[in-house]
Amino acid sequence: MIEISPNSKILIINTAFLGDIALTAFLTQRIKNTQECNISVLTTKAGAEVLSPIKSIDSLFIVDKKGSHKTISNTIEFAKSLSSYNFDVVISLHKSYRTSQIVKNITSEVKIGFDNSSNSRVYTHKVKYKRHIHEALRYISTLYDDMNLVNVELDMTLEDKLFVENILVQQKFDESKKTIILAPGSVWATKKWGSTNYSQLADLLKNNYNVVVIGSKQDKIETSSGVINLCGLTTIAQTYQLLSNAEILVTNDSAPTHFASLTNTPTITIFGATHPMFGFGPQAEKSIVIQNEKLKCRPCRIHGSDECPIGTHECMTSIKPEMVIANINEMIQKG
Repeated sequence: MIEISPNSKILIINTAFLGDIALTAFLTQRIKNTQECNISVLTTKAGAEVLSPIKSIDSLFIVDKKGSHKTISNTIEFAKSLSSYNFDVVISLHKSYRTSQIVKNITSEVKIGFDNSSNSRVYTHKVKYKRHIHEALRYISTLYDDMNLVNVELDMTLEDKLFVENILVQQKFDESKKTIILAPGSVWATKKWGSTNYSQLADLLKNNYNVVVIGSKQDKIETSSGVINLCGLTTIAQTYQLLSNAEILVTNDSAPTHFASLTNTPTITIFGATHPMFGFGPQAEKSIVIQNEKLKCRPCRIHGSDECPIGTHECMTSIKPEMVIANINEMIQKG
């Protein structure tokens, strides 16, 4: 375990996918629960939206990888400018070469990163990257030997709460019914259960539950009346608010799984090309995973791909809406 002095100024770097960035909150919360430190996080613009409601983070810095910091030289100049903040500890949760250049050019006596990071010699302390544990626990392992998850505290604004309440009223939300949220999107095609399956699931659920679909505009699914579509209409902070008031989230192996882990919303995550053994399953209490464990071809990728390598996508087509319905009903009955 690496000792951190009280009142240290800590910079944590994570510029990965949004779901990975969300899991940073488990480390920042653990630090805050342990001792009083000033915690900053360096992330992307989208990542800052993910982390802005996290109470344990004192400040956010944004690296513009596709814009003003696109070149390595610009990234290095940006990193050097961060030295003026006099960070006592820099922790990198991202393993890329660009990140190593940021770490290298920030002045700090303690620089922590994983032992399999690109250009790992820039780190003063290298932590073993444990492959078959959850990513949130891997993050915590950068500082702690006992890798226990803690409940993450969110700071939800009154404006976001009122926005969610108002938009649900406009969509004829029924307060007498329990709420199921569907998140059909993913960056990778082979991670998607499919819009047809989600549409069928929504139509099967809508008579007994409030069914709310979330995600970007591109994630909108075709449904009949009675399903509340909020795709492209809410911020991530407002998505946290929606999740915190829902009974269950149904989603792919994608960022909403990890958003729900922060709000502790019971989650059904559908895995296809990927597998929870890589460390990205749901961490909310009472959550489950649905996957076809009989297929020898899976997992075929750690992060998924644009198309099924063997052209069948059976890992997803073999999972039927009725299977998901059965699990939802069982979870509701168990409270």
